[in-house]
Amino acid sequence: MNPEELKLQIMAIFGSQVLFNAEFDNLAESIKNIDETLISWCVSVKEGKILPIFHKKLRDSIVFIKKIGSSNRCIIIKVKNGEFKEVHLGDHQYYNYLTKRLGIKKSSYTY
Repeated sequence: MNPEELKLQIMAIFGSQVLFNAEFDNLAESIKNIDETLISWCVSVKEGKILPIFHKKLRDSIVFIKKIGSSNRCIIIKVKNGEFKEVHLGDHQYYNYLTKRLGIKKSSYTY
């Protein structure tokens, strides 16, 4: 499935207000069976079958994370009013960056 078709399917699940990160298209093309694994997981998220990550720093949003393959991640950010706002695909480095920015991952450095 091409990235645009995948985006349309995700928007059919979460609504047309969903935004995608810049790397989404490239990663969607490179991950095998992403349409099967990602779409079924998105449906489960929407139906409330997948529990979000709860963290006190996430005051305005609820986050869901799925590992895809060995090093890729999908991150869905749901705003508290019930609307899903963002879908991110990224490699492990992007995942680390985004989770640190959201305040749900501690630094890897030890002191």
